[in-house]
Amino acid sequence: MQRPRLSYKLKLPGGQDRLRELILYVSERCADAPRFGKVKLNKILWKADFEAFAKRGVPVTGRSYQRLSQGPAPVDMPPLMAEMVADGILDFVLSEFAPGVVEERPVAKRKPKLRTFFSEDYIRFVDAAIEHFWSMTAAGASDDSHGIAWKSRRDMDPMPYEAAYLSDDAPPELLVQKMRKFAEEAGLRSR
Repeated sequence: MQRPRLSYKLKLPGGQDRLRELILYVSERCADAPRFGKVKLNKILWKADFEAFAKRGVPVTGRSYQRLSQGPAPVDMPPLMAEMVADGILDFVLSEFAPGVVEERPVAKRKPKLRTFFSEDYIRFVDAAIEHFWSMTAAGASDDSHGIAWKSRRDMDPMPYEAAYLSDDAPPELLVQKMRKFAEEAGLRSR
């Protein structure tokens, strides 16, 4: 029996340009956020992609994600952001908002080209992710992303889009009771 393949990267029209335009969009939308840096940018993109995949089977960017110590992030981010800075379409403003804590705030230097790749449906997932993380600190956003999908991986491991189906919610009590009864009838014991 062949094991089902997991989706780590999905080919969507525009490829990496989709991620580039969303970096600009999120940076522009978060310009007035109380706290916004690279960590929150990564979490917003991750949440939008994985929520979209969970709800409709198609992510927003289709780019590959990996587990990092501060949470999931697109694999393409470091080289893509460096390219965007070199092209003059993205900049970073450094600000110290606590002793020894420096935020690298991404600043869009041009308007994103959304209509080329995204319907309103795609952007709704991005806007919902922005709203979710809006008032969080980078540490709070990082903690929020450390759910079962993140815990199922090791640092630098790829994160399949199917991890979006894993739930951090406790199972309903009725299901727990059924599982206990099944385990008992099957002679299984917990440690």
